[in-house]
Amino acid sequence: MKLCVISLGGVTSKNIAHEAKNYFDEVVELNLKNIELCLDDKGFKIKDDVGDLKEFDCIYVRGSHKYALLQRALTRALYKKVYMPIKPNAFTLGHNKLLGSLELQQKGVSIPTSYFVMNSKQAKALLGEINFPIIIKIPEGTQGKGVMFADSESSAKSMIDALDVFNQPYIIQEYIETGDVKSEDLRVIVAGGKVVGAMKRVSKSTDVRANIHADGTGMAVELTPDLEKMSVKAARALGVDIAGVDILSGRKSSVIEVNLSPGLKGIMKYTGKNIARDVAKALFDETKVFQKKKQEKGLIKKVSDENGFDEHYVESHIGRGMLTLPKFVTKATGFVNGDELIINSKKGEVRITKHHISKDDD
Repeated sequence: MKLCVISLGGVTSKNIAHEAKNYFDEVVELNLKNIELCLDDKGFKIKDDVGDLKEFDCIYVRGSHKYALLQRALTRALYKKVYMPIKPNAFTLGHNKLLGSLELQQKGVSIPTSYFVMNSKQAKALLGEINFPIIIKIPEGTQGKGVMFADSESSAKSMIDALDVFNQPYIIQEYIETGDVKSEDLRVIVAGGKVVGAMKRVSKSTDVRANIHADGTGMAVELTPDLEKMSVKAARALGVDIAGVDILSGRKSSVIEVNLSPGLKGIMKYTGKNIARDVAKALFDETKVFQKKKQEKGLIKKVSDENGFDEHYVESHIGRGMLTLPKFVTKATGFVNGDELIINSKKGEVRITKHHISKDDD
């Protein structure tokens, strides 16, 4: 089987691609920045010279929220043709804190109480109705960027005024206390419908952001069954088979984000586990499941008869009296345009063979 990892070329993506060589026959890496799409009546093409992407058995797309539109387009074009661990719509939901939280709430996953406002007038009116401290976020951003903490109405108003200058909508969210002094959260890696690693992240000093990228530190933890279930449910809610799920576990447990391209360097360091290999194996296992489902639907169902012919069960495509041969037929037989073919047919049956007598023999 063949795997293609499309990413920005980061350490985690390279680690996953490296570990995937233990499972896949071929592993190819493409840089998301270099991909250009070409859409026409004949189909979908990309600039990179790797052949037809549909020839891969699995394509794993990673990368920053800045490339969400490209990620979604790639996945939309290929999702039902090869196994892809992230659904097209997930790139919109996962890269937007408002839409992501809404989807989690709709699917029954606990989230912090949140408000979305478009202007400072709405926000300041809201401040008199909520309890402090609060978290103020911009809808897009990762690694703790765009997250602010306000412990009073006056500090919140100052932050709102600053955001108003940049014409930014924002989310006001209840603050869930998780540590005695420092903030804590849980980063859980879900792969293939199960938890493969978890750590507690502790903020630097009194910073509310516990992200490792924000100078937080980590430690390995064992999740309770309820937290494991919440993590898997959150990933499934957004349509993601491989994800980093961030959870605040205080007086109540709430999912604050589902990361579509989680970094693994920190969690591998603190847990001592080769989670990159777990992710690679999950890609391999889920690819096999995907192929089996396609076979069960009759798309690639194949058996061999007593004469050595491979029999494929497919839906016919006949237009203007012409039967279109699937690509696996021309690939297996070696038929090309211009070949002289012998066609034997009767009701309900057709057999096609290549004419092997050359014109020079006449």
